[in-house]
Amino acid sequence: MIFKSKKELSVIRSRYTFFGFCLLLTFLGLGSRLWFLQIYRGPYFAQLAKNNHIRKIDIPAQRGIIYDRHHRIILTNHLFYDLVLFPQFVKDEKKTLFILSSILHDSVHSLKRRLKNSRGLPKYQAVVLKNNLTQHQVSLIESYKSFIPGVDVSRVPRRNYVSGVPVHLLGYLNEIDRETLKIKNKENPDNPYNIGDLIGKQGVEKKWEQYLRGRSGYRYIQVDALGRKHDFGRGGKNTSLLEVPSTPGSDIVLTIDKDLQEVTQNAFKGKYGAVVVMDPNNGEILAMVSSPTYDPSMYQGYLSIDRWQSLLKDPYKPLFDKTTGGTFPPGSLFKPLVALAALEEGIINKHSKYSCHGSYQWGKDKFHCHKRSGHGLIDLSKALTHSCDVYFYNLGLELGVSKIAKYATAFALGEKLGLDLNWEEDGHVPYSNLSTKDLVRKKPARDILPLSIGQGANLVTPVQLASLYATIANGGTVWKPTLLKKIISPFGELVEKGGHEKIKDVGLVSEANFKRMQKLLEILNEGTGRKAYIPGIPVAGKTGSVQVVSLKKNRDRRSVVSMKWQEHAMFAAFSPIHQARVVVVVISENDTVGGGGQSTAPIAKKILEAYWKSQKIKKFSRHS
Repeated sequence: MIFKSKKELSVIRSRYTFFGFCLLLTFLGLGSRLWFLQIYRGPYFAQLAKNNHIRKIDIPAQRGIIYDRHHRIILTNHLFYDLVLFPQFVKDEKKTLFILSSILHDSVHSLKRRLKNSRGLPKYQAVVLKNNLTQHQVSLIESYKSFIPGVDVSRVPRRNYVSGVPVHLLGYLNEIDRETLKIKNKENPDNPYNIGDLIGKQGVEKKWEQYLRGRSGYRYIQVDALGRKHDFGRGGKNTSLLEVPSTPGSDIVLTIDKDLQEVTQNAFKGKYGAVVVMDPNNGEILAMVSSPTYDPSMYQGYLSIDRWQSLLKDPYKPLFDKTTGGTFPPGSLFKPLVALAALEEGIINKHSKYSCHGSYQWGKDKFHCHKRSGHGLIDLSKALTHSCDVYFYNLGLELGVSKIAKYATAFALGEKLGLDLNWEEDGHVPYSNLSTKDLVRKKPARDILPLSIGQGANLVTPVQLASLYATIANGGTVWKPTLLKKIISPFGELVEKGGHEKIKDVGLVSEANFKRMQKLLEILNEGTGRKAYIPGIPVAGKTGSVQVVSLKKNRDRRSVVSMKWQEHAMFAAFSPIHQARVVVVVISENDTVGGGGQSTAPIAKKILEAYWKSQKIKKFSRHS
């Protein structure tokens, strides 16, 4: 038996102690790790395990329906199919995208770009790779599901854009961008947006987005290892899991008349510009058209760069709403306002006459009348009926720019009317903000001639022109234009009711002169507005033509003239003459047919005939 020294035994014991201590630390480490994973982090890993066979599915909310004033559907929803991908269940991303590219006839690059936009989101959250699948594509995806785990088809209610939908009025939906998502979710954390959600981008869709969008729901389903829906329950039925149904958006009832809107669109087909139809007694918009237009469904599918660039570069701006944002010189449509100012200032009466020889000489410059041979000795009635420029040159010189500006601003020209639908311009009333000293310094005398016939620096929007003629028609009240009748919740409750808001009363003009002007504007079977004459239905109105370039360039219509040099053709009307119920303004940009009497008066006639047909009123007394 070998005996070890005390020194050796001490070393051996110390080694045993060291290894024992190390072993103890190892077990303590393993035990604490097990405690951390199973106790402290247990719920987290349990949730991860649960997510491997339970998937949360969003239930999109059906967007609110948009109705016209008679509760006829203008815009509703339709069921569409979207391709969605759950990154959590994708085994081979490259293979998956290659197969989907073959099925969809879409590039792998575009699918990758869509997937890349979702980076940073939870892996279990669905990513929309393509909208609006065809039935054939849906069938192919379903048959390939075993080869592409994590891919599914989602049924989504989406806007049903039919042919002829007034896109500038109603707007369109597009996928929310990250910046807007942050802003919206900060404003309304109780009903947040998710990446891939659609949001209103223009028109009614944008203005009443908070009411139309509704609230999304969700449900949980069980899935197998490939991410496919699986029936784990008894009898082949899926186990009942938590489900929170979506809440549809509220419905919007507009002041628009659907039939009149369609008639207006068809009557204006082939023209560029805008049309506004308004009730002069409360400011309700009955129809609105901006042209050219575009197909809003392009935002629900793939929008190519070439298509987008062609829309941006189009000189007639199809993406732009001209009813509120387009500014035009009012042309001869401004003449009734100048005449009212002259009547109120005592410069003329209805019998006052001026002589027209076809032009007016101002220093070295000659300002022409549209009728080069002249109208001869002419009174106010004939000057309005035949749109004599020289008559109004004389009125303008006697009034001066400051008085014209005063009356124009009294009718709310040069300011936004608050329709707040799309971008709204305020127009421009020249010299309206200048002091007497500035007027003398700027010497605006030469400007008064074009200003008195609505040209020069005068600028108005189509909605402002409709408001101007509505104010003349109703006897002096400027109403705020409105589109809303009411908002109704999905449960049938009244959420909000549209109102009629008075902007101002035109106190500068007497009731007698308003009635006088209404009669002076009567459309007869003669004069420049004769093509808007409707037998049996009294109509008041005014034609207008606005030069775009020098008169010399556009003098001879028989010569080849670029379309961009053609005049704008205009017409404004109200009916009946007294106690009017409808106002129509038509502006046709760079019209190749002719002036307002030739081109736009017939359009207004079709709209007015359709309006009165819908009202079932056939005849009026000539003295109404």
